[in-house]
Amino acid sequence: MDGYPFSCPIQVRWRDLDAFGHVNNAIFASYLEMARTGAWNELFGGRNTLSIPFFVKRLEIDYRRPIGLDDEVRVWLRVGETRGASFTFEYLVEAGGKVAAEAVTKLACVDKQTGRPVPIEPDVRTMLETLRVG
Repeated sequence: MDGYPFSCPIQVRWRDLDAFGHVNNAIFASYLEMARTGAWNELFGGRNTLSIPFFVKRLEIDYRRPIGLDDEVRVWLRVGETRGASFTFEYLVEAGGKVAAEAVTKLACVDKQTGRPVPIEPDVRTMLETLRVG
């Protein structure tokens, strides 16, 4: 999709479905996590990504249409805003060639010992910028 430099294919699993045969709304968060992990691994490949501790501070999902078991699903990702200690990922969940959801996660970098926010490291900020569009 235009404007999203990273994408991750998602395999819909039987256990993802609700009683109506649609992917359960809570599973969308797992799909976002898969895309986030894939992007993080691509950016920092050989580096231990656990050495860059962060946590999800906020999650917003706008559902547009249901996803079924046989849908081909892809999650598109880009970096939105970057601040001192936090950044956002913006997502587009595509199913069968149509937008199924739009989402945003706000992530905060933290000190492992104190759990307090810390500034995004310069090299991490530089890598995040490669996923920004515009």
